[in-house]
Amino acid sequence: MERTIESVLLGARWLLLPLYVALLATVVAIYGLVGRELLHMAAGLGSATETELVLALLSVLDLVLIANLVVMVAISSYESFVSRIESADEARQPEWLGKMDSGNVKLKVSLSIVMISAIHLLRAFMRDTPSDRLMVMGGIHLVFVVSTLLIALVDRMHRQEH
Repeated sequence: MERTIESVLLGARWLLLPLYVALLATVVAIYGLVGRELLHMAAGLGSATETELVLALLSVLDLVLIANLVVMVAISSYESFVSRIESADEARQPEWLGKMDSGNVKLKVSLSIVMISAIHLLRAFMRDTPSDRLMVMGGIHLVFVVSTLLIALVDRMHRQEH
């Protein structure tokens, strides 16, 4: 009876697989958004100001960072919670594959959120957003920065214990 329960519990981890596939499917939506941004850039290239070009590039950069984050979380979560990824050609594997534990993933997610928040703040600044809104956005960004620093500190303390 105990072995059956353990087998069911261990097998339940495969229920996470469709969630990771759904997460990776969002990258396709990101392709669409990047394509739309590139079309807008191409259409207005002749009349675009430097600020408009930088804003469009920041939008693309933002989307690329989000796509990187999605792929990293899906792959590292799959490897942590479902099954190890074994590749015949280790030279083609990302360097971080097999080295990401939940602490590393949390830190990378936090850093990505800080970078995305910084890009949004810069875009708002470049769009002449009202000062009070910029202050709120800056405060939120500061919360993200402090949270990331605290996560890094806790992770470092945890690693020093072990």
